[in-house]
Amino acid sequence: MGFEHFSGVFGVYDRTELLAEGQAGLADRNFAVPNHPALSYQTASGTKGFTAAAILNLAAEGKTGLDKSVKAILQGSGNSSSRYGTLEWLSETVTVRSLLNHTSGVPDYFDEDIVGDFEEALNGTPNYHYENPEQFFPLAEAAWRKQETPYAKRGTFKYSNGGFVLLAAAVEALSGERFRDYVSGCLFRPAGMHRSGFFRLDAPAGEGMIRATAYQQDGRSNIYAVPVIGGGDGGAYTNPADMARFWNRLDPEIHPEHPAARLMEEAWTPKQDGGENLYGLGFWIRKDNPRVVFLEGFDPGVQFFSFYNRDTKRSLTICMNDEAMNCDEVFAQYYGMVE
Repeated sequence: MGFEHFSGVFGVYDRTELLAEGQAGLADRNFAVPNHPALSYQTASGTKGFTAAAILNLAAEGKTGLDKSVKAILQGSGNSSSRYGTLEWLSETVTVRSLLNHTSGVPDYFDEDIVGDFEEALNGTPNYHYENPEQFFPLAEAAWRKQETPYAKRGTFKYSNGGFVLLAAAVEALSGERFRDYVSGCLFRPAGMHRSGFFRLDAPAGEGMIRATAYQQDGRSNIYAVPVIGGGDGGAYTNPADMARFWNRLDPEIHPEHPAARLMEEAWTPKQDGGENLYGLGFWIRKDNPRVVFLEGFDPGVQFFSFYNRDTKRSLTICMNDEAMNCDEVFAQYYGMVE
């Protein structure tokens, strides 16, 4: 079936068995390459689910606790003074748990209530300067210094990209690996997510991987509108088949033997009222059916949605690469298959 207002790919899966898929639009306009479910697509803030899974895996291994101070984690990493600075702006009360459920009050380098886009948040610094978590810390510190009452939002839900940058830094401090390498090793490869990863926008994605380009409202690609490589708060690549594998591997009811199963159950249990929906630990939860967990992301040129019904074990993932389009047609026709 054709779509008039959709550009991207989607897939409906029963666990990891394909039920329906589709695509529309172009993955590369220069060479007229069509979108295809086997390509890799940007996830924007959908990446936060990968970050949550990574830190929960470290907690399951006994390397941290959810109520551990993140400042203590970073300062105990051995090279904190040179790598992270004084961390004057980071309160001792900020814990892994409070970052995961967006109640830390941590200053957000990219507070969408204050700044309009990522380029504005960078204050003129080129996007290719931002590759590692600590390179965002000066932006968070600047936001802290601007606040009249630092951490005024502590204890209440306030969505924070900066909080998930801190979680990525904590993953690195606890694992001794780069964040993107740890996520690939502990999550992507074991789950069979062979089209998922963190790829620089100015370099090849890797053997066997082809990335779709994301196009903004004005028709330009987004290569100057997002960080040059994804991190803890957003920017990883994936596709619908890989997301089906992701949900299947994390589901504590399918894999109760997994060391992180108890923590995943907690992550998928409502903790906060996020407005239209509920929130657990790194995952959104539908208010009209708390048995449906989901991830979503929005960046220039990118819209990403992945829903998982814990009762039916079915998922719907939608990856869009054209800001001028929407996924209303896909959602209306295919979301019912997940219920």
